[in-house]
Parts: sequence; structure tokens; C-alpha cells
Amino acid sequence: MRYRIHSVFFACLAFASGLWAETKVSSVFLAGRTVEYVPGTLPLIIAAPHGGQLEPADIPDRKDGVTTRDAETDLLAIELAEAIARRVGGQPHLVLCHLHRKKVDCNRDALTGTGGNPKALATWRAFHEAIGKARAAAGHGLFLDLHGHSHPAPKVELGYLLSAEQLQETGPPLSALAQISSLASIARTSPDSFERLLRGPRSLGGLLESAGYPSVPSPTSLSPVEEPYFRGGYNTARYRSSGLDDGFFALQIECPRPGVRDTPENRLRFAETLAAVLEQWMAHHAGIRLGITERAGRKGGSE
Repeated sequence: MRYRIHSVFFACLAFASGLWAETKVSSVFLAGRTVEYVPGTLPLIIAAPHGGQLEPADIPDRKDGVTTRDAETDLLAIELAEAIARRVGGQPHLVLCHLHRKKVDCNRDALTGTGGNPKALATWRAFHEAIGKARAAAGHGLFLDLHGHSHPAPKVELGYLLSAEQLQETGPPLSALAQISSLASIARTSPDSFERLLRGPRSLGGLLESAGYPSVPSPTSLSPVEEPYFRGGYNTARYRSSGLDDGFFALQIECPRPGVRDTPENRLRFAETLAAVLEQWMAHHAGIRLGITERAGRKGGSE
């Protein structure tokens, strides 16, 4: 089961990456085709806010904040959605911003991310409205914000809204941080302690490392220590479970370029690995079995 992307702009990117194939899934385009939403069937939302390449002259460049594009994170997000669909037979929700980060930053608040420009604001709103629709359709599950970094250590950085300093804690002091993390809802249901959820053998970092992708936090990199580290940003905080606990948990994945984003082959390899890891991780810690969820939805019942 494969995604067909219907925009001319995006079709060219997909074709160049070997992703063009037939599917029943249609894209919904918003805000002058600067935002693309591919509705899904699974309790999983993948967003890529910083991979866009469009630079319309009628939208001024932003004056404040980072404006560098997270290169190929849009293509990696598609690869990941494809890989999950192949594994479980259902589609994640996919939300992509095609406008360059020079023009809009959908991982900041509205004013910071748009500079107050009306057209940039229309894109920002459309991006978050698409995520809102995806959350309403999914009902519960994981929000995954996909990014890229260029830090000296080429590790996959997993952002749970905990700082490098907070991740240096252990035992009860670390456990006390569970409710302010982006994993608050599954910290209450996971069979593992919060510390093991963050960096144990069956943590996301532990599973990725076992598959050959050094990660932090993980069993071998308990915390970033003195390395640069992205803890998770506006989107991760916005789409984690609310105080009423709506059943959502969130994380930011920062991907290094070497070996992960730099070539079509590496993007495909990482996407397939991450798809398998997410399936294991969600089943173990959240009790969400993606394949079973999709099959049950088709039957109109549950298992």
C-alpha cells in the first residue's frame, strides 16, 4: 500500500526518490498548496514542519529565529509513512509543510513562526489545523515531529521535553519528571519504569541502537552530557496529552544527515528500521498494536 502524492511539486520529489506508486490515499492541500495532509487510518501522526522548499517572493523572509531548512526531512517523513504502511497495512496521518523555513516555522508559536505576515500565517494555521483533524480522526496515539540536525555527534536525538540537565537525573528524581515529559500518558501505562521507558533496552533509543543507529537517550547514551541536544519544541509540547489526558503522547525525532538523510538508500533503510522500532515500542509501552488496530478498524470491531 503506497502513497500517491498529487501535487506537481511533490510528485517530482517523490519520483526522484523512487516513491511514486499507486495507492488509494489522496492528499488534501491547504493554504495555496503550501501544506499537505494525507489522512490516515492509524493512531499515529507524522509531521515534518521544516522540510519545505517553496520560497514565494510575495512572502518576506523571517527576520527572527532559525531559517535553515531541515533538508530531506519531508522525503524521510514520506518514506517512514510508506514503511509503516507496508508493515501493518494501514496509513499513518502525514502532515507536511512545503513552505521553506525562511518563510514560516510551524514549530514555533504563530507570531514567532510567521513574523505576522498574513500568508505565512495562513500556512501556519493550515498546518496545525491538519494536525487537529488527524488527532480527531485518530482519537489517541503518537504524534511524531520529524526534524534534522547537524550536531557533531551523528546520533538520533529523541526529544521528550526534558532538558539535557534533567536527563542526567536517575531514580526517583527522574521519575518525578514523567508528568512534564511528552510521554506522560504512556508513563502511566508502560510495564517499565519511567527511566527504562526513556533509555532502557526497550526504549526507543535502545531499540534504535540495537538496530545500528546510535541514539540519545539510550542505554549507552543516558543523557546528552555536554553535546548539543534538541529536547523537543513547540509542536511536541502542544500535541502531548493535555491535562485531561486525551490519550496522546508525543516526541521529536532529530535525525543526523550522515547515514540517515543523506541519500535515498539511507533514508529508506532508516525509515524501515524506524517503522519496525515504532511498532515494537508502541505495542510494549502503550499497548497499541498498529497492525491489529488497522485490521480491527476494517472489521468495525476490536480485538
